[in-house]
Formats: sequence, C-alpha cells, structure tokens
Amino acid sequence: MDKINICIIGAGNISNTRHIPAILKNKIKPVGVISITQDNINRTLNKYPFFKYSLLINELENIEEQLKNSSWFMNNIDAVVIGTPPKSHFSMVKACLNLDKHVLIEKPMMMSVSECDDVIELSERKKKILNVVHSFQYAHGIMKLEKIVKHGDLGEINSIVEIQFSNRTRRLPVWYNDLPLGLFYDEAAHFFYSAMRFGGDLRIENANIQESKIKGNTPCHLSVQAYAGNIPVQMYMNFDAPLCEWYLLLLGTKKMALYDFFKDILIILDNDQQHLAFNVLKTSKRYSIEFWKQFIKNGFQLITNNLLYGHDKVIRYFLDAIKTKKSSPLLSAELGKKVVTAMNNVVNLAKNNN
Repeated sequence: MDKINICIIGAGNISNTRHIPAILKNKIKPVGVISITQDNINRTLNKYPFFKYSLLINELENIEEQLKNSSWFMNNIDAVVIGTPPKSHFSMVKACLNLDKHVLIEKPMMMSVSECDDVIELSERKKKILNVVHSFQYAHGIMKLEKIVKHGDLGEINSIVEIQFSNRTRRLPVWYNDLPLGLFYDEAAHFFYSAMRFGGDLRIENANIQESKIKGNTPCHLSVQAYAGNIPVQMYMNFDAPLCEWYLLLLGTKKMALYDFFKDILIILDNDQQHLAFNVLKTSKRYSIEFWKQFIKNGFQLITNNLLYGHDKVIRYFLDAIKTKKSSPLLSAELGKKVVTAMNNVVNLAKNNN
C-alpha cells in the first residue's frame, strides 16, 4: 500500500494540536474529518482547509451504521486516528475495525480489560492494525534515556519515581470528571507505560486517594505503590496544583535520571557521594546547564509548533505497521491492555482503601 488515506475522528484539541500536525510531519495530508459536533469540524476545516471530506455523527448511536452510510468513508479511507473521549473508544474502534479500517486510538485504549480483549480479537480476525497513542515512548528525551539505561550509565536501577502536578484551570476536556477517578484515568497512561518501559510489567501493590474540595470524581492526591518487573515504583499525583509538571525519575546506583515530560528535558545527575558543599554545587551546576541548554532548544520548537512529544514518530510507526503488517511493541494493543489493566487495578484499590 503506497498511499494511505487517513481520517481524523474527534476533531477536538488533541486532534488539532497533536494528531494532524504529526501526520503532516510525515508528509501526508489526512483527507477526512469526523466529529459529533459541527463546531469541532468547522474549527478543524478553518485551521486545515485541505480536508476533502467531513461527517457529523451522533455520539454512540449506531456509529457503525452512520459510518457505513458514508460513501467517502467506506471507499476512500484506509486508516483512522481516533481522539474521542475514552468512554466512546470501544464503540468507535469496534465500528472502524468492522468496516475494515486500520486504527490508531488515543490513550487510554479502553475503559475495561474485557473491552481491550474484544477489540484485540476483532483486529486479529479482520487482519487490521490496532495501535495506541503512547506518544512519550518516542519523545526525544525518553529515547535518549533508553540508550543511557541500556549502556549502563545509571548503574543498576534501584527504583522509579513518578510525580505529577495538574492545574485544573488549564484547558481540560469537559468529560474528564465522568471517568473513574476523573483526570487520573485520562492522563495516567503516560506514567504507566513509562514505568513499564524501564522496568517491565506493572504489578500494583497499593493505591490511596485523598478527596478534593472541588466537586467531581478527581481526587486531590493519589499515591500508588507498584513494581515494574522487580523494580519498586512510587507514583504521586496531585490534581489540585497551581501548575502542571510531570516528572519521571530513574534512581540508579551510579546516577539519577530526571525526565521532564512537558518540556521534553532529560537531565542526568551524578551520585553526590557524601553530599558535601562541592558535591551540591557540582549537581546544581550540571542541572542548570542541562536544563537551560535543552529549554532554549525545545522552547523554540514549542513556539514554532514543532515540539510534538513523539506524536510524529507514533504516526510514522503506525503507517509502517500498516505496510509491514507488524506493529511496534511500544504502540501495540497488547501494551494498551496492560496499561488499562494496571489503571483499573489502581482505581479499585484506591476506592477500597478510601
């Protein structure tokens, strides 16, 4: 298949700021856009006037039949990139697979493990690619960190720590509080697949929440204790913070790696030995130099809309999977299922412990 015609389903913020720019980065123009709201379609067409087709559908009402009645969708589309709310993922993915389209679905893949099983079985039976947008797998900093870990520069990884602060006054989807534990279920996939990337399959040991003063399902604090393979993992999330910061820390016997998700900055810090003044100043100097060097470079990419956090590579490997009929393990539906399994384990433990 030389030319792959792509349709965007969703047409919201994630489609317009990540999916479409990432597709364009691969020198392809998506040809169709589908949404449940005409406003989203209009905004997308105004921003990207090259689309040939558009379709307004009713949310979760006979989706497959609505798509099937569109001649351009049936005859001119090979693959879809879906950025709809998580609760619609199952019906949307199932409909597209049934209509013989390859599918790239936003995280979290599904709402339950049984839904994951159903669509995985369907994709295999229909012989169609089903990939999940686990985008930070291909962010520059994470790919660099993987090479450092494989080279042994950090020494033996003793533990993994992940920290998230989220500001609820930022632009957020209107549906997030309808999810289990609200914003957690929408965002936590990034932490889960990142821990697995550097440790192995996740085993959730415990999870605790403290309720927020803000109404809704999203807690104020959430802490998770887990193992990635045999490596201890601690996750801490605060959803009532005044700013947004996400960090991944790999603590090794020789060095520590600190990855800043939003800025795509990776900083490697030496063991500070006896923590004497010299050691403290050396650590501070290294941190400052590395931070500002990468901040300037990535800041320029951000303001020029070229900081895509790995989305462009996700699209590239999705397209490669369609051509080769073999998915990257980092984007596979099987990994998506593992993430959903771990997230639902956290939800159940947190609610039982609260």
